[in-house]
Amino acid sequence: MKTTLNKEIARLLTFVTLIATVNSARAQSAKEIEQSKIYFNQLDSICKHDNGKIWGVSLCGPTMLVIPNSRIIIANQKDNSNTLKEKDGAFIGKLPENINISNTSFSWNGSNWTMVSWDAIPENDQYSRNKLLVHESWHRVQNEIGIPSVISSNAHLDNLQGSILLKLEYIILKHAYVATEKSDKITSLNDALTVRQYRQLIFRDNNENKFERHEGMAEYTGFKLCGLSNEILRKVMVKQLNATTNKEGFTNTFAYISGPAYGFLFDDLTNDWLPKIKAGKSLPDIGISITKNQLPVDTAILSASVKKIIDKYNAEQLVKSETEKFELQNKVIEVYRSKFLKGNQLIIPNNNVNFSYNPQEPLVPIDDIGVVYRTMRLVGDWGILEITNGILRTNDWKAFIVEAPKLNKTGKIVESSYKIDLKSGWSIVKIKEGKFTLQNN
Repeated sequence: MKTTLNKEIARLLTFVTLIATVNSARAQSAKEIEQSKIYFNQLDSICKHDNGKIWGVSLCGPTMLVIPNSRIIIANQKDNSNTLKEKDGAFIGKLPENINISNTSFSWNGSNWTMVSWDAIPENDQYSRNKLLVHESWHRVQNEIGIPSVISSNAHLDNLQGSILLKLEYIILKHAYVATEKSDKITSLNDALTVRQYRQLIFRDNNENKFERHEGMAEYTGFKLCGLSNEILRKVMVKQLNATTNKEGFTNTFAYISGPAYGFLFDDLTNDWLPKIKAGKSLPDIGISITKNQLPVDTAILSASVKKIIDKYNAEQLVKSETEKFELQNKVIEVYRSKFLKGNQLIIPNNNVNFSYNPQEPLVPIDDIGVVYRTMRLVGDWGILEITNGILRTNDWKAFIVEAPKLNKTGKIVESSYKIDLKSGWSIVKIKEGKFTLQNN
């Protein structure tokens, strides 16, 4: 009798817990919907106030916020396929598993959408929230503006010399901001462009300027329309440039700093630079048109100029600290080299693989072979791969490499560094000694 009673009590407790969980989820969902409507209204007001003045294109359009753990979509309008259902003034649905959650723009159900992960939204900072939503809205219309989307090919910025030269450029840009005379601002601008010219000549296989147009102009627009005054924005630029001294991982993030930094400096020095960006010019092109000083293309001459600039801006400590930091990083590189290149490899060809990653995480370049991402989510014809502790992407973008797992016949394989969920009919096969790949049987 006692045993039966205990079972009934247990069932009752389970039922009560279930009801509480459901009610809590509903309350949480209602709260998120109400918050989303506030965010959408703020974004709509910003877009309508701009009315295409900055870029000639309205930033208003389809926007969804996605809750990662449930993949629930809260959108500002319905989709063309009526997948999203209206609820309390918002449009609700679920993001398919084969679409990665990230802060981005993407084509879905016949329209271009802005997507923002709910976890990335600063709930208590309206200006940062506005900046993020405007930034991603800009990406949705950037093709209309005439600025193509690109992926960063700038791993040199996470090497010793590239990192030193980038941080030196940032130090000089900070001096341009704190200078009170226009002539001093232009002098510092010329010094920054000189350092950049040298870096881009010694690392010729880069797309810094193109990536800066892509991400830098999105970030500039986000800041421009976030609601902060011009005076505060200049202070924010100085603060960001100062913070780069202790920052690392610039391959995918440098443009978020240099784009707005150059942009607001150009705002102070000229009033016609944005049409030049739309016409295809780079930020260095525009900077040179302001300084009216054509830079040399001889690396020996530029090297001598950079040495003088290091002395001029008292940047000797930067060179020393970066050198010491990269001596430690070499030990990390050796660990990754052993992990991905010396052991058994699972090689995943980049056949239209859809992948997302955290751009704020530093990348670790391995010689001229590729770069290591700490976390990543890949979706391919074969299934889904979720990385938690390292994946190598080759420099030619042809493949991703992880440690080969122990072979088994189940669809889900969980290793210490990742989880892979293979679709029916797909398996991991050996192609030669120590090398494996995915194959559709």
